[in-house]
Amino acid sequence: MAERGPAEPWLSIIGMGADGPDSLSAKAKLKLDDAEILVSSPRLFAMIPSDDRPRIMWQSPFADSLQAIEAQRPRKIAVIATGDPLCYGVGNWLLTRFPLDEMVIIPGVSAFALACARMGWPQHRVVLHTLHGRDENGIRSVFAPQRKLIVLSEDATTPKKVCTHLVEQGYERSKVSVFTHLDGQREHRFDVIAGEGADVFDAEFEANQDFNLNTMAIDCVAASGVKVLSSAPGLPDELFSEFRKMTKRELRALAISRLAPLPDDIMWDVGAGSASIAVEFLRLAPGGAAYTFDIDAKAQAHQHENASRFGLSGLHAGHRNEMPLQSGDLAGPPVCPRPNAIFMGGGISRDKIDAALQFLLPGGRFVCHAVTIESEADLFAAQRRHGGSLSRISVARLQSLGSVHGFKPAMTITQWAWQKEDEA
Repeated sequence: MAERGPAEPWLSIIGMGADGPDSLSAKAKLKLDDAEILVSSPRLFAMIPSDDRPRIMWQSPFADSLQAIEAQRPRKIAVIATGDPLCYGVGNWLLTRFPLDEMVIIPGVSAFALACARMGWPQHRVVLHTLHGRDENGIRSVFAPQRKLIVLSEDATTPKKVCTHLVEQGYERSKVSVFTHLDGQREHRFDVIAGEGADVFDAEFEANQDFNLNTMAIDCVAASGVKVLSSAPGLPDELFSEFRKMTKRELRALAISRLAPLPDDIMWDVGAGSASIAVEFLRLAPGGAAYTFDIDAKAQAHQHENASRFGLSGLHAGHRNEMPLQSGDLAGPPVCPRPNAIFMGGGISRDKIDAALQFLLPGGRFVCHAVTIESEADLFAAQRRHGGSLSRISVARLQSLGSVHGFKPAMTITQWAWQKEDEA
């Protein structure tokens, strides 16, 4: 008996450019013409000639749109998206609901590719960042000398906001190009220096609905003497919001090396204080998220301040408790996703350590710092029960003593590092 081939996909996801159907390939036009139902935004629908086929508009929340599409399954549906549907587009959402073998994805040219072409920049040497539906402070995390950026804007207010962030971070000499309606008949380009952005992208620019669809290209130029943040762990202490509860620079670097951040990792910072560990972790875990926990009410403001300073939208600060759950029962859902890494720097106890280890995902890393004799004893007990490595770390910093100098030692830290093998 001959094997039965896969059924023909019922869902077509078509990327369309600013010129509407004229920008589509022959294959994409065929799928669009063959569809029984169309799904898109009012802006894109305005480019497609009207006919008697039902049209589904994107809804808010987006989950309602997915339900509306699924209700029509398996009728042939064409989703019309902007550019490349998988480049920060609706294709990513649709793949969370429908299997790939039930759809065909026909990408158009992304705004990223078009902007790189306009600038003459090789794509593999350019960083893509989106502010569409994202915290604008996130742009601060990607500035670097001589870095070339393509930024997908939220609307016409984005260029001025980005220029403001550039100036505040010491990149006022950066070259900024803003493209509206890329690859369409109404394409327009604005070239400015970041320090002049507030004058060019003024209230009149922001009020112009025609400029809402824009993409930015930024050639980062750092001013002389600007503090450039390396991606290496161990940022200077003075960059953080001043708070007495903060893991110092040298100890932070050692902790992060043990926590071993990876892309998309989830991290818990327990007894977080100023959240300096969470900040350093997220800078090395693109796409990741960190959750901070601290019973000190004063810590919350400093955590939020540091998230803003470093442009880390993935830092979920302000959980005023010791941990999501103080129970070993994993059946009950915690208030945040289970982590790939946990750092515990305050309020250590044997029960809390055991609970944290249970929440940790297989392959996850746990690092704990103890200062007192009592908490050190808890780490020795944990190492005897679970294994892992124990280290004693001493740091001394140079200080002036009148006309002479000497090294002043900080309190010695005991570090326990452990990696979870399975769910045991």
